[in-house]
Amino acid sequence: MGKFVFTKELKGVDAYSRHKKLLKSYESYNGSTNSKSSNTHSHNPEHDILRKHHKFVLSSDDAADTDTMTWEQRLAKKYYDQLFKEYALCELSRYKQGHIALRWRTEDEVVFGKGQFICASMQCAVTDNLTSWEVNFGYVEEGIKKNELVKVRLCPDCSDKLNYKTQKRRTKKMEKETAATVARRGKRKKTTSIDDDSSEDDDDSHRMKRQSGSSEHSNHPGNEQPSEKQDASSIWSKDWDDKDDKTKDEEFEDYFADLLQ
Repeated sequence: MGKFVFTKELKGVDAYSRHKKLLKSYESYNGSTNSKSSNTHSHNPEHDILRKHHKFVLSSDDAADTDTMTWEQRLAKKYYDQLFKEYALCELSRYKQGHIALRWRTEDEVVFGKGQFICASMQCAVTDNLTSWEVNFGYVEEGIKKNELVKVRLCPDCSDKLNYKTQKRRTKKMEKETAATVARRGKRKKTTSIDDDSSEDDDDSHRMKRQSGSSEHSNHPGNEQPSEKQDASSIWSKDWDDKDDKTKDEEFEDYFADLLQ
């Protein structure tokens, strides 16, 4: 009876509505894994398995040791092998907090050109002026801090978002250096002005001393020039010579007197 009623309800319904009806009936079934039975804890969808066992970069040792892998680990490795790891896609919605998420591209995204010919940001579709960046991506995996160099291609706006924290730190550092330089220049200028004032005072004092010394030297009675001293002394020390005042007769008489003696 129940089967007849269920078939009657699905009769004349489109495929999508029939699909939703079947899923609803399956979830309400007592033995369903989505019910609150004990079977729920032992069942994990593939999405949860991948979230638990997927690794951003699978090491060569982990990839080679397939014999000891569990079914979940083999599923995660199969998904990892299907990814394309030349370029990555990024999530930049929280770039101001410095939180950037990266993941590898799927086959459909590679065919579409996303991340290589189209900006790698999930919210951007720009195709012009793309720049390749090699990002040191730091992440925590299985409680371990890891780093990996990843290539991304971004447009100018998304490139600024990617480097937002770095540019902000660089700007703060430049501002501190500029302030320190201005402070040093101010101190140097102040010291130089003080030294200039003191040197000007010294020059003025030396100039005043020279002027006072020269005035004293010129006003002192004993500070006459040597040439003037010599002229005065030579004039007063000469003997009086009155030969020029004698007549010719007197000169002849003196001459004969000297001969007769």
